[in-house]
Amino acid sequence: MKKIATIVSALMLVSAVSAFASGPGPYFAPGDYVTPNWTPGDPSCALSLSAGVWSGSIAASVGAGTYQGKVAVAGWSESYPASNQAIFINGPGEFVGWTFDQNTYADGWVPATDIVLNDHGYPAGITWEAIGAAPETGAWGSGVAMTQSGSIWSVTVNIASVGSYDVKWRKTGDWSLNVGSDGVGTNANNFNYTTTVPNQPVTFEFNSATGRSRITVGSVTPSTTRSWGAVKSAR
Repeated sequence: MKKIATIVSALMLVSAVSAFASGPGPYFAPGDYVTPNWTPGDPSCALSLSAGVWSGSIAASVGAGTYQGKVAVAGWSESYPASNQAIFINGPGEFVGWTFDQNTYADGWVPATDIVLNDHGYPAGITWEAIGAAPETGAWGSGVAMTQSGSIWSVTVNIASVGSYDVKWRKTGDWSLNVGSDGVGTNANNFNYTTTVPNQPVTFEFNSATGRSRITVGSVTPSTTRSWGAVKSAR
């Protein structure tokens, strides 16, 4: 079942909903970057739990190339994120660091819980863009470039028409690597946001260091500002 986090904000306040229901584990990080591949429950891809975070450094058994993996329990009754995560290997024997954070955060960034990230998830020199249903975000045809400040990628777009829209981030011009409400993936779930007035600015943010995102819907700034004294003198 598709899980979409709805992020609706007014006056620059953000409210995020994310309610994944991960169990007690144990968890593994299977994929086609290890042998045997896609076998959760294999000790070679086991993760360890500390303070609500499952983590591990898993030795890749493949040569240079692009692979996929995810976090799962033995038997596949649970797996995270909804789609796979990309893994970029530069050579055989590399160790891939995984984290699966089951803690719940109320800081306005999503995913709010069950956050998966691997430290080989992005190729060198990657750039990101926002792309979505609104015409100003390309109507799913072409994206809007995000700019980088440290680990944060962001862009602010004025959305002309009031409405509810889906959006996500992707590697510039490439759907093979994208980010949605369930985090970084190869086919991540869409974000959704709602504008309440015409030409409302919406800020899209992605923290590549944590794999989490935020959408802030802002109020329209008045075109003119009058002081209370000016209002009284005009009466």
